[in-house]
Amino acid sequence: MENEIIYKKVALEEKTSQLEEFLKKVPLFSKLADDDLKQLCTSVTEEFFSEGQILFEEGDIGNKAFVIMEGEIEIFKDSAGRSILLATHRPGAVIGEMSLLDQAPRNASGRAKTDSKLLAISHEYLDHLLDTSPSAARVMLSTITNRLQTTEIVLRQSEKMAQLGTMTAGIAHELNNPASAARRGAEQLRPMIELVQNTYKNFQSLGYSESQWKEFQSLIEYASEQGSHPIHLSSLDRSDREEEVESWLDSHGIDNSWELAPTLVSTGYEVNDLDTFLQKFPGSQLKAAIEGVTTYFTIYSLLEEIHQGTSRIGEIVKSLKSYVYLDQAPVQLIDVHEGLDNTLVMLRSKLKTGIVLEKKYAEKLPRIQAHGSELNQVWTNLIDNAVDAMDGKGTLTIKTRNEGDWIFVDVIDTGSGISKEVQQKLFSPFFTTKPLGKGTGLGLNISFNIIQKHKGDIKVNSRPGYTCFTVSLPVNFEEVGNSDKPIKLADQVTDDHLRKILETTKTIAVVGISERENAASHIVPLFLQSKGYKIIPVNPNYETILNEKSYPELINIESKVDVVLIFRPSEFVPEIVDQAIKIGAKVVWMQEGIVNIEAASLAKDSGLDVVMDLCMRKSYLRLIEG
Repeated sequence: MENEIIYKKVALEEKTSQLEEFLKKVPLFSKLADDDLKQLCTSVTEEFFSEGQILFEEGDIGNKAFVIMEGEIEIFKDSAGRSILLATHRPGAVIGEMSLLDQAPRNASGRAKTDSKLLAISHEYLDHLLDTSPSAARVMLSTITNRLQTTEIVLRQSEKMAQLGTMTAGIAHELNNPASAARRGAEQLRPMIELVQNTYKNFQSLGYSESQWKEFQSLIEYASEQGSHPIHLSSLDRSDREEEVESWLDSHGIDNSWELAPTLVSTGYEVNDLDTFLQKFPGSQLKAAIEGVTTYFTIYSLLEEIHQGTSRIGEIVKSLKSYVYLDQAPVQLIDVHEGLDNTLVMLRSKLKTGIVLEKKYAEKLPRIQAHGSELNQVWTNLIDNAVDAMDGKGTLTIKTRNEGDWIFVDVIDTGSGISKEVQQKLFSPFFTTKPLGKGTGLGLNISFNIIQKHKGDIKVNSRPGYTCFTVSLPVNFEEVGNSDKPIKLADQVTDDHLRKILETTKTIAVVGISERENAASHIVPLFLQSKGYKIIPVNPNYETILNEKSYPELINIESKVDVVLIFRPSEFVPEIVDQAIKIGAKVVWMQEGIVNIEAASLAKDSGLDVVMDLCMRKSYLRLIEG
């Protein structure tokens, strides 16, 4: 028994001696005094991990550090769904200490690459060691600094590779639409050549006169021009006109009327025009003439699509170059409507099924100084995102307007909407809500940078069933100062328009009205009442104010309301505006000091006039009595 005790004691001393020799070779402990080293040997515990076993995970609370005695340990970190190997540590390395020193969750995970033996050091002893050993503190500082630098380099390289992959995917996505359009147009053009040959054979067999040939040539020229600029009709108007044309063709014995009618309508023909056709090409000549016109229109439409596709590919390459070398892109006077139309041509295939397109272009929209190819990229991103948001079914509305020296473009969809949290990140690089393989996360960021470059702005206003991206651009961005911004909605209401509102208003619903005599929310409505306006109080805390029945909410009012005057804080304004729209109010007036751009955009998009940050009483005194 005594020999067994002596044997165990000797074995323990031998093991401690081996442990001391090992720890002396570890830089962190190499200069410890013998007593401190012996204490360390009694404080550590041995832990064994098999290959693939996790030592600790990212986000765990650290309670001990490790010294590797045998084997290899991998340190890895999850970033954007990828597992990134930061380092592989071998015997003598100290790991897991940063979490202990920061008293923070671990910022990476550890995993045994091979079967490994480690020495575990408690949080308490590591603190004691650093407090009592200056040399250990210096070594620890150097270790942490080097480790942070290495980690940063690895993560930066990983992010660069991820960005390169995302950029490549984005370019491929951008090129896919125009390439597909050009390829599709070329494929559809082939059978048209045979139809042209058949057309001339028919003419010869039907004995066209010289005057008829001249007339037909003029029709071909017209069809060719229209092929590049087809007429735009609403869905309802187009359907009605196609039905009329198809009926006319049927009544004149043309058997493929359902094929010819849509093309004739796109060319610009109506029933009256077809009556003229009949006079110039009677009998069997009529069908040949109509088929000839539709064939040429289709050919030139396809040629235009091919031209737009190949041109767009060149523009995308140029835009990519401009993204890197922004100062080299040419500035030119551009037609925004033309750029929007070209973009719609490129995305035509995505708009064919289930998407209703509404274009509400302003008349006489001024041309603007801009990098035209870059703006086309903005329109592509916004329209493409809008179509995706509607999942192939809904209404896409594109609106333009001109206000002073600025133009505004709204791209509106009826999709599911964008949450507030997501809206805050929308324009960040590489942020996307689309599934893997669909979204690049670059489109809106590039669009934002392009608009900023033009000294404009891009904003989003969204709720379920309604999302509006508004792009504001100066007519000449080279003349806009660095501090200039698009005019605010409040500034857009001229004195003449304010005067008209005040003169035509009869009923004012005052939201947030008060009984406190010294409050603006009491003084202003009292003044307006004295000037003959009908005041409808809205405040759930009162039954009557100013001798008028008070309503708990705006939506409860059943009588007609001209103006909704708001005295509530800005964060409550969107809900109030929503109710103002529902009750059919004409104007939303936010009292002096109240501004909510999002709510104002919602009101304007619904056809209401908006006044922000103005006192209605002061405006009356200045414009009506002044």
